[in-house]
Amino acid sequence: MYFSPFKKHCLIFTLLSLVVVLNGCVVKDISRTVEHTVKGDYYLKSEKFDQGRESFRAEVEENPYSSLANYYYGRFLLYDKDYKQALKYLQKARDLEPGNADYHFWTGIAYAGLKDSKQEEQNYRQALKINPKHLQSLVYVGHSQLEKKKYQEALTYYNRALNIWSGSPSALYNRALVMKRLGRTPEEKLAWHEYLSLYPSGAMARRATANLNYLGDFAYRNHKLGPRTITLEKIYFEPFNATLSEASVESLNLVGGVFEKMKKGKLQIVTYQKNNKALAQKRAGAIKEYLIEEFSGLSAKRIGISWFAEPETITIRKKKLKIEESVSFFITQK
Repeated sequence: MYFSPFKKHCLIFTLLSLVVVLNGCVVKDISRTVEHTVKGDYYLKSEKFDQGRESFRAEVEENPYSSLANYYYGRFLLYDKDYKQALKYLQKARDLEPGNADYHFWTGIAYAGLKDSKQEEQNYRQALKINPKHLQSLVYVGHSQLEKKKYQEALTYYNRALNIWSGSPSALYNRALVMKRLGRTPEEKLAWHEYLSLYPSGAMARRATANLNYLGDFAYRNHKLGPRTITLEKIYFEPFNATLSEASVESLNLVGGVFEKMKKGKLQIVTYQKNNKALAQKRAGAIKEYLIEEFSGLSAKRIGISWFAEPETITIRKKKLKIEESVSFFITQK
């Protein structure tokens, strides 16, 4: 087809104008996407959920077909436990951008809030079809299998998650729980140890420790210090004497730090050493001396010691257990 020079010039000008307009739209869309992502992540990470919800409510009204705006608004509605409304916006984000694994995962979370386990799991599995290494979906499919008592399948998903991030707390904890349900005691012990080596504090650590103790393993213990219950790794000494091991410094510093902040009460240190009362006494004294030296807020009057030449007896879930060599901490009122 022949175009005169004038027509060619007009056509080129028209095409260039179109490119400029389109590029302007692209730049604007990219800018909006970056803005939504940065803003949404900021509100989530800083836990400013109310501000985030109101900000993205306005964004959705202005840009109803923005998948990101709908996604973040849905996320903030989840924090309000408004699962029905959250589902509406998360579904819209998912449908606008069906290739985004995160949108499928969070839609599943909304279904979980509505107690629809079937739809919940379907969304996690769809996320895994899009991205087989989607960590959160692997963990949550594992949870769904655990709830259905499909322990081997749950273990498979937890292990896949741990291959991606070896420190996933939920996968580590629930892998140990699966081992417990399967009666695989040696592996259960190992799994609790792996969890506690990374996450030695909090409610889950206390439960992990109770499970470990129930199996006769006392490498970690729960100690009640006033209103708080803290998990401590075993207090170690050099063999056959009362010299504290370097491995015990972290646990002792935690005890000292917690008690030093308390205005009232007396810290009691009790040591047990089967058939060796003298060693038990020396070890109790060594712990007291260490705490006084390391914590200026602790005086000798605030710390009491006791020692016994017999095993410590504890009860867990109506099961009596004996610990032949141990250290126990608790607080009494003066």
